[in-house]
Amino acid sequence: MTPEDLDRTQLPEQTMYKVQTPGVEGVDAEAVQIPQTIRTNEFRVLYFEMPPSERIDWHTHVPGLDEVNLCLTGRAEYTLEQADGGQQTLEVAPMEFVYVPGGARHKIETVGDQPHRSVSMATFDTVARLEALNEGIGSETTGDDSGWQDTLFVDRKRDEVVAKNDAVVIK
Repeated sequence: MTPEDLDRTQLPEQTMYKVQTPGVEGVDAEAVQIPQTIRTNEFRVLYFEMPPSERIDWHTHVPGLDEVNLCLTGRAEYTLEQADGGQQTLEVAPMEFVYVPGGARHKIETVGDQPHRSVSMATFDTVARLEALNEGIGSETTGDDSGWQDTLFVDRKRDEVVAKNDAVVIK
């Protein structure tokens, strides 16, 4: 089927959104909550920043949540606890991805004197923490009880925008 063959009358109203981060010129940095979460019913994308010497302590996502993180700036160590009790540690630098398998107990620590900025992507229907973070920058569950507010949440099932920070989200 080609785009010309589509019967667009059967589609819901479609709108694109642009979400600005604190580094965008003219954006009120006070209006931007970090981390910034953009999600639909199917996926979530999370932008987060970690200052030097910061860490997100040991935590575990549900087994179905495979997470992929792209390091934008700075460096970080991702440490995975293996089934035999050992650990695997990978250091990521700008423009490197790290894959964290679902169900894996892991932590993230900033390396060096530069902040670590990253984009994290995952399917949303299973985004939840099995364990509370004992320390670190926050916790992530289903979006409603996490303390991390959505910058933009589009409910595709109901065809509506549920949450939108008008200070940084633009149509």
